[in-house]
Amino acid sequence: MQWSVVVGYGVGYGLALSLLFTAGVFAGAAASRDFLLDDYPPAIQHRYGKPKSARGRRVATLFGVFVWGVCGLPLMVAAMAGLHGALPDGLSFLPAAVCAALVFATLTVWDLIVLDWLILAGLRPRLLVLPGTEGMAEYRDLRFHLTAALKGSPLILAVGLLTGGIAALIAALIA
Repeated sequence: MQWSVVVGYGVGYGLALSLLFTAGVFAGAAASRDFLLDDYPPAIQHRYGKPKSARGRRVATLFGVFVWGVCGLPLMVAAMAGLHGALPDGLSFLPAAVCAALVFATLTVWDLIVLDWLILAGLRPRLLVLPGTEGMAEYRDLRFHLTAALKGSPLILAVGLLTGGIAALIAALIA
């Protein structure tokens, strides 16, 4: 098994998904600043003082469709197809599961370090700061973002296992 190939595909496709995710975040915020309202620290949500707008809910739905349907699923299919051709014995469960988990882990780490810590907590672009919450110290709460990332981390394993299972099943059916 060529694990460097598996890691390369996982991290490479994870970075591609991360860049598209980042573009989606900024596009979503440009369309509706409150579309990620539930992802802000509670004190920021409280000071903002409004529920997510109808427009924010629509943009959040479109963001989900874009990131997972338009970008995530096709990129995962491309990663699995490329990996199938790159491995001498074709694609089996374990390399597919590891690759898929690495795609999602890369996105998770990118979201935490680049989007949450560097951009939101560090640079705080106006586009991502909710109106009326400017200057709040909670934007710089790195622990809040780390905790949120850790709470979502079991999805890495779930995505890996599910994708590995599906990829192995498809490989077995077409073999």
